[in-house]
Parts: sequence; structure tokens; C-alpha cells
Amino acid sequence: MTRYTTEQLASFPWIVSTDTLRSQDLLCSYWSAVEQLIQHKPEATFGSCSIKGIELLAALNTSPTIARALDGQFSQPCAEITEAEKQRIDVALEDLTEALQDLAPAGFYFGASEGDGACFGFWLSEDWAEALEERGIDCEDPAGTAELIQAFDDHGIDAENLCDAYCGTADGYSEAQAGADYAQTLADEIGAINRELAWPHTCIDWAEAWRELEIGDGYSLIRETPSSWHVVRSV
Repeated sequence: MTRYTTEQLASFPWIVSTDTLRSQDLLCSYWSAVEQLIQHKPEATFGSCSIKGIELLAALNTSPTIARALDGQFSQPCAEITEAEKQRIDVALEDLTEALQDLAPAGFYFGASEGDGACFGFWLSEDWAEALEERGIDCEDPAGTAELIQAFDDHGIDAENLCDAYCGTADGYSEAQAGADYAQTLADEIGAINRELAWPHTCIDWAEAWRELEIGDGYSLIRETPSSWHVVRSV
């Protein structure tokens, strides 16, 4: 899995190419996407996928055919391309496609859009789309969804066990506030609060109740916005 920062996901090339199936045009778009995804990462943070991408671009850069394609020479109206050159471009395109698939964020894949075979980019996988929809989690924003899936992965959660691990949402500008909010909501939902009891039984330390949920039941929080959180538990 290739991990990305919030800033990298915000400028991620989600749509790589549209409105063409010409190999020489796709080559330029795919090359640019691979280059973008690997060029801003410090060497210390290179993963195996980034290293493979660097090596691939370096190897392809030695080919005169690929150099002509990247210069746009084959896209000119009177340009001629031999069968050998076309085959070389097709092979390079396959290699770049594999590199982009390796560089896809967790939960996403690279390929053609289901609704448009000439639109190539990164799309949410079917299993994650179904799991997020079942739990009522919005996945319209690919950058936010990718970051959330990375956070789920940090908690050992995948598409298969998301429905068991996901507990809902909580509000608060800090983890302590959100935890207390969820603890009180959960207690109310399961009927643990006797509404007929008066003071001092109503003076429950909900922050302490949340800490017990964390330690005893493996509950944890994932920030969604400055004031809202996703609640998950170990499964």
C-alpha cells in the first residue's frame, strides 16, 4: 500500500486522461502522473512502489521512440508511426499502467471509469464503496476517502471488517470532548442511564467512561473534521 499525506492527496492526479484511446496520448498522460506521484517525496520516504516508478521512468527515458512520443511528435497531424514504434509504446504503456496501479492509494485502483472507457484515473474499489455506503460514510471526495481508509488501516480495519468495527460518529473539538460525547450517547442507546435517577447519580464523568471504553473495549477515534470524529473499535 502506498501512503500519502493530506497535502499529497489534495493535489493527487485522480483523473489522469480523458477523451482519447490513442496509445501515444495515453503514454504522455500516464508518464506525467507517475512523475508527479514520485517526484515530491523525500528519498527517506520512498516506498518500493516509488522506487519502481523512478527506475521505470529512467529506463523508458533511454528509448528514442518514447522520447518522440513524450515530445508530442506522434500526435502531429502528418506524423508517421511504424508498427515497431507502436509496439514499443504499447509495452511502455503497460509498464506505466502497472506503476500507476502500484501507486494507487489504499482502497483505490487505477483504470478506466465504469461509465466512460476513455476516462482513466483512480477509483474507489467496489468492496470499499459498498462497506462505506453500508455504514453511511460519504465517499464523494476521493482525497478525504483515501485519507480515511489509511486511518482505518492504521487501526487494523479493512473493507471486510469495517461494518463490525465502525461504531458511528462523535462531536468535539478534542479527543476528550468527542470521547465523552460518544460515551454518553452509547450509554443512552443501550439503556444504561436510568432517567428517573436524580442527583448525584446524574453526575457521571463521561470522560472517564470513554477512557474505560478505550482501555477495556478497544474503542478509538478518527478525526473527520475539526469538530467531528469517526468512532471505531477493535474487532
